[in-house]
Amino acid sequence: MTSCDRLWVWSVLLLAILAGASCTSRAPEPSSSSVPRISSSNQVVVYTPFPDLTVDELAEGFTRKTGLHVEQIREGTARVFARLRAEKNHPRADVWCGGGGMIPFMTAAGEGLLQPYVPTGYEDMPRERGNLILRDREWRWVGIGVVSLGFAYNPQKLGPDQIPRTWEELATPRWHGHIEMWDPAESGTSMLFLESALLRAMNAGQGEEAGWDYLTRLFKNLKRYTREGAPSFAVARGQSLIGIHFEFQFLEFLAMQAGNTQVADAQANIRWYLPPSSPVLTEGIALVRGGPNPEAGKAFIDYCLSQEGQRIINRFYFSVDPSIPPPAGLEGVTLQDLLDKAMKLDPEWMAENYDRVRQIWQNRVEATAEE
Repeated sequence: MTSCDRLWVWSVLLLAILAGASCTSRAPEPSSSSVPRISSSNQVVVYTPFPDLTVDELAEGFTRKTGLHVEQIREGTARVFARLRAEKNHPRADVWCGGGGMIPFMTAAGEGLLQPYVPTGYEDMPRERGNLILRDREWRWVGIGVVSLGFAYNPQKLGPDQIPRTWEELATPRWHGHIEMWDPAESGTSMLFLESALLRAMNAGQGEEAGWDYLTRLFKNLKRYTREGAPSFAVARGQSLIGIHFEFQFLEFLAMQAGNTQVADAQANIRWYLPPSSPVLTEGIALVRGGPNPEAGKAFIDYCLSQEGQRIINRFYFSVDPSIPPPAGLEGVTLQDLLDKAMKLDPEWMAENYDRVRQIWQNRVEATAEE
């Protein structure tokens, strides 16, 4: 593809945007000895909370194409971030792939954890249009997919007229004991849910405190934090009615349950819904500053953004490549549908307040469980 052709393709994506605008094997707690620092031209070390099926396919495809081995360290976004911080002076990872949206990447970039890199073939990639930021201004991270945060529900338990249509409804007494999500201490998905709830209140002119009031009411409706697998598992089994999810996590669950007897009729027992005023943002990938195998890391990022890599990612994600259609399994949901329901985000505020929000949730909101 020529530079002109590539610029034209990106222009098509931007016009579309303007028109509308974790699991099987997880790593242990971060420590200096968890991952050996090995400098080798024959491997790349990738930290990721990405769906297992996606990571495995990317690793296999990359190895076939380059001959390089992919060492995968899989855990939730908060744990990945904690590991990168702990290893800042002696990095063990080459690439950070996926993080519940780009907000953790923005925070990490501000802390000097990420190395600028312009992926091959994406030199013309614009930074942003409308409400969607596609990359870091200094190329310290780049979007590899578009994600949106909604929720999964069980259509066998909730009829069409019973499904909550707004985020505010989930904080009403009707849903007491019927909602699951991951622990924000471990999950970037849940952290995005917290910060987007605060921003919705602030965007409405109600102030941050109104957002905390909403989150306190919603916390009291939680049945539990999901500790094993995804909230979708409990929803499909009828153990919970609502599971807060990105669409890619929902699609991964369906793929994992295809032909699996753990959840009978999983395909018929679960759907995904995106309420109005939901967070829609890019999922990122970044080169870790000072990593042991930087050239291999760059090659892995290039592969993830290649046509082959994007088609693998497209199994569960909306691609940043406008020539690739939406992922199957979402009943006709398009990128434009996501953008039509996208809320106004303040990524700088979210990055700056990421730790503060998590601490208030832990020290103030979770403390209400004892009341």
